[in-house]
This record gives sequence, structure tokens and C-alpha cells, in this order.
Amino acid sequence: MAKIRPFVPSQDRTPKYTVKKVAELMNLSPHTIRYYENSDLIPGVDRTDGNARLFSDYNISWLHLVNCLRTTGLPVEQVRHYIRLCQKGDSTIPERGEMIFKQKKVLRQQIRDLQRQMEVLKYKEKYYKEKIKNPANDLCNPRTHVAQAEPG
Repeated sequence: MAKIRPFVPSQDRTPKYTVKKVAELMNLSPHTIRYYENSDLIPGVDRTDGNARLFSDYNISWLHLVNCLRTTGLPVEQVRHYIRLCQKGDSTIPERGEMIFKQKKVLRQQIRDLQRQMEVLKYKEKYYKEKIKNPANDLCNPRTHVAQAEPG
């Protein structure tokens, strides 16, 4: 399989990948892939005579987009709405664009929050490296600050 650019859909609709293979290619669990497909988030997934899913490069392109949107925190129902809008065509570009613009703002806030959390962890890492060398007076342990009369 040629490397698929995540947001440029492949037009190859030849069904050829099992759930297991797609899971390996995308580093997702088979459960997640089946969940997305069952949730009607991946258009056009074929089935074998035995009802096993078979994915094409086209389906995998959709899966990349779905996974990206879900990873940013967009709820499944909104991802489904976005996919349906895509399928309706160009007349939905303004609404799709608005959804992406809003989610980008959400993601930027998540990044800021994660950066603040990273600063706390960096501080703690530096603190504990020093405390491992000199373990006395642990001022960062909340338990250290409990009044003597309180149960530990």
C-alpha cells in the first residue's frame, strides 16, 4: 500500500484490507476501527460473503480524518455530522469549515493546557532528581503539610 496522506482521500476503492491489517497500518485497535465503522463514520466499507469488513485505501483516508477529529475531542455525533456534510458536497463547505475552525480553537486551548501541565511535570522532575540525591525536607509532598493532630 502506498503511504496515504491523511487528509487527501485516495480514490482507490478496491477492498483489500482486513480490520486487523488496518489496525496495524494505523496504530489503532481493531475495536476502535469497528466502533468507527459501526458508528457510520467511515463511508463505503465493503463486506465479504462472511460479513467481514474489507477496507480500501479510500476508506482508510476517511478513517485518518475521523481519527484526527476524534483525537481532538470532537464528539462522535459531530464527526458523523461532518462526514454527512462531506458526502453532500461543496454546498456544505461553509458549515464544514466552521466546524473545523471551532475545533481548531478547542485544540489550541488543549495544547495550552497541556503545556501548563508539562511545566508542572518539568518542575517536579527537577525537584525529584534533586530529592533522590538529597531526600530530606520533601516540601512538595502534601502529606508533609498535614497537621500533627490530623490522621495521616
